[in-house]
Amino acid sequence: MKLYLLIITVFLISCSSTTNKNNTTESNCTEMHKLQKLIYEVINLPEFQQYYSIQKVIGQNHLVIAKNDMVNDSINLNKFELPVLFILKEEIETQKIKAYLEFKELKIKGDSASVYFRYDIQGVGCKIIFSLHDCNWKIENVDLWEN
Repeated sequence: MKLYLLIITVFLISCSSTTNKNNTTESNCTEMHKLQKLIYEVINLPEFQQYYSIQKVIGQNHLVIAKNDMVNDSINLNKFELPVLFILKEEIETQKIKAYLEFKELKIKGDSASVYFRYDIQGVGCKIIFSLHDCNWKIENVDLWEN
């Protein structure tokens, strides 16, 4: 009988522990967390890395992202071992910043996301479709072009 109770107790503790882990994962996956992880995936997209070479050529150390309704400076990311700067488009023009990434579309709906961005200094556009798995974005489709 004691062995039976011990087995039931261990089983209940195990189930409780698993439930708590799942709840923790879900609670850590807030909308802001999803957005930050999504932008991280975009700026680290393997197909896009070659275009950042212009940064060194023009002497611009920080990656700049144009602030708009979709992205703002409450997101903390690093690129090139420096903080990513989120700057209003008017300030980008005033400061004569040449290399910046601009999100034209960024939609998160449930466990999927679609992103369209431009990196005009290199004449690059990109559309990406993502799906969310365990609070991590997985690329489903990438369409990157130069024009």
